[in-house]
Formats: sequence, C-alpha cells, structure tokens
Amino acid sequence: MSAVDVTDRLDAVERLIAAWDFPGAREVVQEVLDEQDLSDDDRLTTRRLLAEVLRELGELDRAYDLAEAVAAQAERRYGQVHPATVHAVAVLAAVRHDYDEWDEAERLYHRVLDSGIDEEGDAPVCRAVRLARVNLALLQRDRGETGLALSMLNAAYVIHRREYGADDLDTIRIAAELAGLQHAQGDVAAARRLFTLAHAAARARLGTRHPFTKAVEWELAAVEPPMPSAPVTAPPVIDPVRVVAEKPPPSPRQAWSAWPLVSVVVVLVAASVLAVLLLWHRPSGAPALPAAASAPVSLFAVPSVSVFSAPPVSVFSVPPGVRDLRLVDGRTKLTVTWAALPVTVVIALSKASAPAVVVGNAPAGTGEYEIRDIAPGVPYCVVVGPLDDRASVTPAASVCTGVR
Repeated sequence: MSAVDVTDRLDAVERLIAAWDFPGAREVVQEVLDEQDLSDDDRLTTRRLLAEVLRELGELDRAYDLAEAVAAQAERRYGQVHPATVHAVAVLAAVRHDYDEWDEAERLYHRVLDSGIDEEGDAPVCRAVRLARVNLALLQRDRGETGLALSMLNAAYVIHRREYGADDLDTIRIAAELAGLQHAQGDVAAARRLFTLAHAAARARLGTRHPFTKAVEWELAAVEPPMPSAPVTAPPVIDPVRVVAEKPPPSPRQAWSAWPLVSVVVVLVAASVLAVLLLWHRPSGAPALPAAASAPVSLFAVPSVSVFSAPPVSVFSVPPGVRDLRLVDGRTKLTVTWAALPVTVVIALSKASAPAVVVGNAPAGTGEYEIRDIAPGVPYCVVVGPLDDRASVTPAASVCTGVR
C-alpha cells in the first residue's frame, strides 16, 4: 500500500477517460505520479493510465514506449492473466493498432479476450476487454474484411450498449463506426438509422460544437436524402476513411465552431481529391509544392466522405483565403505555415491516396501548425481551410510533400 491514498484520484482518472476529458485526466495522473510515497502497485496502475491518455492525446511515440514497458512489468509482477496485466496488454494492443502493426495488435487483442477475465462487471478491466473486442472488429475493417468486421462490431455494439447504455461515449462511438460499416456495405437505411441515434446522443453528451458530433453530423448528411429546400444537391459517395478520433495531436475531441465548420465541409472533399492527384501525378523526384494549390475541399474524419455541390458565395460575404501556404518536411513531422487569418483554421491530412482527415485546428491569428508522428517515406498532403460564419462556403488550400 502507498503511504498516501490515491484510490479516489485513480478512480477520478478512469471517469475522466470515460468522459473523454483527456487533458484533465493527464493533469490528475501527473499529480499522482509526483507523489513521493506512491507504492509500486499504484505507480504501475498510474503509468498504465498515462499510456492510455497519451494515446488519446496523439502522443503515440510516448504511449508506445510506456505501454510496452507497463505491460512487461505487469506480467513480471502479477503473471499473464492478472487483471492488471490484461488491462495493460489491452492498452498496448490499441497503441500497436494505431501504428498499423496489425498482426501484433491482433495477437494481443486475442490474448486479452482469451485471458478468462469476466466481462460481466463494472471494473475498468471489464470495459478494457469489451473495447478490445470492438478494436479487433475495427482491425478486420482496416484489413479490408468489411463483412467480418460488420458482424463482429454489431455483436460488440449490442453488448456494450446493454452494459453501459446508449449515452455512454464509447457506445456512441461504436454506433458511428458500425453505421460507417453498414454504409460501406450498401445498407444505407440501417446506416441512416444508426447515424441518427449516434448524432442525437453525441449532441446530448458533447454538444453541437464538438468535432465528434460534427463528424457524425456530416456522415448523417451523406446518407440523408436531399430536401427540396436544402442548399446542396445529393452527394455521390467517394472512398471511405477511418474515424480518427480520437487520436492525432492535438486531441480530436477539441471544440470547434459549429456552423462555420459545416461550410468548410461543403467545400473540402474536392481538395482531398486534389491532394491525391497532386500526390500521385507529380513527376518522380519533384520537390514539395512551395505554395498552396487552391481548391474547394471537404474536410472530415468519418467512415465515408461525400462531395457536395455548394451554392455560390454571397457577394456580401467574402471569406478569407489561405495565402502563402508552405510545408516543411521533417521526416516524422510536417510543419505547415500560412499567412495568419482572423478566423479559426482547420487542418486535415491526406496520407498516400487516402482522402483528407481532420487532425486539428488553429486559432485565429495563428499561421503555423505541426503534425507529428507521421510515417517516414510516405507521401502526404496537408489541407488548410478557414472557418468563417459570415460565408456559406469558405475556400481551402492544400500543399504536398514530394516523393519521400
């Protein structure tokens, strides 16, 4: 036992993680780790919690090293099937999944699920085991096994909703992932129903301005039939993209503006396509583009993206444009700069031939953003789009690396 009792604070960290308050969780974790008389058991638990938080905040390098060390230490101290070890292995599996180490992640997920831990409880390790089942289904999706992933995720969703309720944030996230799979399989009606449920629950729990709420709202718009009074035409569906939540630096769960962001969505998928064209049709050995390639785009980190035909911008609402866009390639990080704008700017990243995915936003007056933990040797494009509530449509711009 610790000379200092940290039970309440560790419980508080678990609640903050479940509520997606990762900065708050990190603050409490650091306070606990600073305790001089912390026991070895409590320190190990706290370090495991820190690995979870770092992963959610997008600090994947630190999360990877810490999760690996904690899992090894827990196994030495408690054995392979102890709840503390199983929980640590579940965290390590998720981090390796994030790194696209699919074979190792799958092995670790199965180890968690075969550990014999009773899932029928409210201990944190029970949630970890259930989420490992969810993540294993999503891993099958990432491998391209959409039918298998749909079946596995549907079963996991039923269990999670029964145990934690429809308003649990993980339940809401799973519902959105499941709806994305249904849409990918062509079951638009089922996807629409589930996106509607997820959107209503996200609005209630997170508010209308939360980026996850907006992501689900955009997905719902992609499967909704157009209304006669709608300002956009029915969208054709293009290639699917993963939901990234919850995980690039900074946290995917920061609050952005609500309606201005919708206007960026109206203009940002075409630029994603432009980014891909720039990426794959540049002559071999060509340098990174020194300036922005201006084009309308749709920006959005959800399982499928839709292209919208937008009405022309009112002559009374002239949106700010992105100027002097530059990209510095730092091998494992990209730094993008632009002439500072008086409005918030959204940043998205296109990896190889994938559509652009939102990675964060920059406040008004900022002219620089750094994207960390990118894969060396893989070509990228960065899309930058301003948010302006004075205009129905705002133009975005993109800039790409050369052949890496």
